[in-house]
Amino acid sequence: MGMNTEELLAPSPAKKKAVHSTADLACGDLIEAAYRGAVIRRGTVTRITSGDELFWITDDLSGTRRLLDVTEFDITRL
Repeated sequence: MGMNTEELLAPSPAKKKAVHSTADLACGDLIEAAYRGAVIRRGTVTRITSGDELFWITDDLSGTRRLLDVTEFDITRL
């Protein structure tokens, strides 16, 4: 996954809680998603799929919906 450095976000200074499964999430949670130590997404959870580790957020940076996989990113709840 090649990320453009312009898409990286500064980590939030807020207290964070690691998310290991979609069972740790609820709609309305504010999360950060990091890849290889760099925060690439921050947003509000809008939908959680059942039966897998996928969930949707509204990305704060772009305002668009993004599908994230708990198994591919380091997810933290803010």
